[in-house]
Amino acid sequence: MSRTIVFIGDSITDCDRRSDPLGLGGGYVDMIASALRHRGDGASLVNTGVSGDRIEHLQARWQEDAIDRKPTVLSVYAGVNDTLVAFFQGRPTPPEVFEQRYADILARTAAAGVPHLVVVEPFYVEATQDNAPWREGNAFARADLDSKRPIIRTLAMRYGAAYVPLQEAVDAAVAERGPAVVAPDGVHPSSFGDRLIARLWLDAYEKLR
Repeated sequence: MSRTIVFIGDSITDCDRRSDPLGLGGGYVDMIASALRHRGDGASLVNTGVSGDRIEHLQARWQEDAIDRKPTVLSVYAGVNDTLVAFFQGRPTPPEVFEQRYADILARTAAAGVPHLVVVEPFYVEATQDNAPWREGNAFARADLDSKRPIIRTLAMRYGAAYVPLQEAVDAAVAERGPAVVAPDGVHPSSFGDRLIARLWLDAYEKLR
């Protein structure tokens, strides 16, 4: 019986999936699909990412867009928009609220009997592009997300999820190649960045077998 892998998250997962006939978008999800096909893995992939989503939005649509899809593997990648909205609109998601909301979706996943869960760590790169709208908030964004990443890692461990650590790998790639190669606007990965995410995700996926 083939696996169904559902990816849920924000714009990094969405990646214009609605304009893609396969519904996968042009980012890391599509790269994972290609890699799995090449390996002979017959998994069916579903992308339910929505650009702009924060953790509260995932919480609101979790049943319909995650649980009801009957995933064998459910992958969640979210968090950076909670930071960006705090900077731009002054509407923060305090760490304790973020933790409660994230724990809720993972608890609901466990209660629904989803066999495998993958949790992806959100990253932030100091934006260098002149047109990056959050460039002036680099220090704030990094500090805010730094307060949430340990929460995500701890919850992943608590619920037995495979964990995809991105920030350290992204930082290493930025140090070697520069931010413009990895994530030009600091938030959205380039093709290089998507390949990095896909590779690390696949490493975690292999451990589920």
